[in-house]
Amino acid sequence: MKHSKKLFYFHVLLILIVSITAGCQETKGKETTLTIGQNESSIDRQIDTESAESDTAKNQSESASSKETGEDESNASPSNDENSNQQSKGDTVDLAPYTSNEIEVARVWYQLAPNQQIDKMYVRKISAGSLVNPNYEESAVYPEDVIQLEGTRLVDGAVTYSGNGDGTVNVYNVPARWNEKLVGEVDKEEIKKVTKKVIENPKHVKIELVSNEEIVELIKKIQMVDSGP
Repeated sequence: MKHSKKLFYFHVLLILIVSITAGCQETKGKETTLTIGQNESSIDRQIDTESAESDTAKNQSESASSKETGEDESNASPSNDENSNQQSKGDTVDLAPYTSNEIEVARVWYQLAPNQQIDKMYVRKISAGSLVNPNYEESAVYPEDVIQLEGTRLVDGAVTYSGNGDGTVNVYNVPARWNEKLVGEVDKEEIKKVTKKVIENPKHVKIELVSNEEIVELIKKIQMVDSGP
């Protein structure tokens, strides 16, 4: 009987030891699981934080780049607007009130005359058969109708030409003033030779387009004059 009680107590004690051991292992497993879960959660939070910081830095970089691009475009805009305004200003000047002859005269002077700062532009129409040097009958004559342009001063120069109706002109090398001998006999053969050279060697020139504003300013200075006898 006494032996049976001891055996019973031994079994109970063994069961308690096994139960306690199992409980400790379960608790340790839970702690390990909790620690792993916490570590994983911490890692996930760290990854999320780093990702958020990376996205923030990227957005800031893109924002700064966009701002710089916008500033560059903004800085470039005034120049483009200025060029556009200047071009529009010239294009908005209407040439409709003026004749094609007036426009041609202004363009020829603008391109070929030596001086643009003139007070007036004298325009003289000279018929075919007129003397190249009107001071001498020995002079050669123009083979076609021409137009002679002059300023008010000798320094303004002169342009003598005929229009071809296709944007080109024939330019004759006629001086603004002929050199005349003050004394002595005039060399009539020389006059004939020089003036003949003028009519035989006209220069074919294409007249370029210029802004309407420039053309109108020159047209306003045109003054028609008589071609003389």
